[in-house]
Amino acid sequence: MTTTDLIVLAASAAVVLFMIGVAAVLGFRKTAKLDEAELARLAVAEGARVDGAAIASDGKTAIARLNDGKVLIARVMADGVSVRVTTAGGVRVQLPPGRVIAAFGDTGFPALNMKLEGAAPGWLSDLAQGAKT
Repeated sequence: MTTTDLIVLAASAAVVLFMIGVAAVLGFRKTAKLDEAELARLAVAEGARVDGAAIASDGKTAIARLNDGKVLIARVMADGVSVRVTTAGGVRVQLPPGRVIAAFGDTGFPALNMKLEGAAPGWLSDLAQGAKT
């Protein structure tokens, strides 16, 4: 390796470390979290309000029943939240113990598979039963 190669290697490493430092200062590791307040804000943006919600234990996914009978699904994606609103008939819900699995008619939105801290709320059980009939 020549002296020029070593200088180029050192300069490249310095630039990479500088870029990592800038990314850290700008907050590249920040992620959004879902809670009741965030779901309420998302529902208002859709012209509705939350009547009931189930939030994953890690705060990264949630499903909520809106006052107009629709269902809001939210998923954290990096530092933002992806949201879908669908009719109750547009979601198929399964409730294995401690979990919620929801598949949607919108094929562009992957199935929701979330772990709950407690039992599923009654409205979610009703939604799962509605899918079976």
